[in-house]
Amino acid sequence: MNSDSFKFKNGRYYLKYFGSESYYKNGLLLECVNHFKYLMKGSLLDLGCGNKPYSVIYNDICDSSVGCDVPFSLHKDANVEVLCYAEDIDMHFKSCSFDCIICTEVLEHTVNDQKVILNAGMILKEGGHLLISAPFTYVMHEPPHDFRRYTFYGLKDILERNNFQILSAFSMGATFSSGLYIFYSSIMKIFYFILKKAGLRNASDNSFLRAITSFPEYLFYKLYISFFRKKLRDNKPPSTNEIFSSLGYFFVARKLNDKPQ
Repeated sequence: MNSDSFKFKNGRYYLKYFGSESYYKNGLLLECVNHFKYLMKGSLLDLGCGNKPYSVIYNDICDSSVGCDVPFSLHKDANVEVLCYAEDIDMHFKSCSFDCIICTEVLEHTVNDQKVILNAGMILKEGGHLLISAPFTYVMHEPPHDFRRYTFYGLKDILERNNFQILSAFSMGATFSSGLYIFYSSIMKIFYFILKKAGLRNASDNSFLRAITSFPEYLFYKLYISFFRKKLRDNKPPSTNEIFSSLGYFFVARKLNDKPQ
């Protein structure tokens, strides 16, 4: 996914129909980034930025931005300012350097997630904001660099133990949608495997097939998005059902005053 995956209409960014492998989940994630863009002021770090898809949003708001990703990024044509592991950002940035850090779908790919959050707090200014998302009930992606999943409580705990205050938390769907997505992904995996065995090795790149197979997920997104936007406006925390199972979670956290030595 990159900035070309989005379209701008009526003051809002939308995911293009072929803009992502998971239109439902990434469409909801884009809504979260859109909703909290007012926090992306001052100096911003896009941690694990890949192709920097959200730069079209935050570069209109922040004073300066820096993209950071691993040297072996699996994202094609990634153009970032700093190449390093997320665990080593303290070696590349001074303490209290940033007003905001955005870190979407990155933590599950890091070897030491505790160190990532600790160092994120170190390079954030006091009162600075961390916008972070991570998957829960979701298929493996970007192997072999996919190490873990986060429950709502797991992501909340790692933030609070590293001197962050949770301001907002949202679920990317609930039990039904996460189960449906796993089922849908499994069916698509089998479908394209059969086509490959039949000699159609590049079937997944066929725009006509993709238009058909992507429609159920797109339709589900369209049916749910108005409810999700209301949750964002009301700052409504995840329900019991959303905590039980979800494709993932999006948290907004604020760095508290530095702890006394």
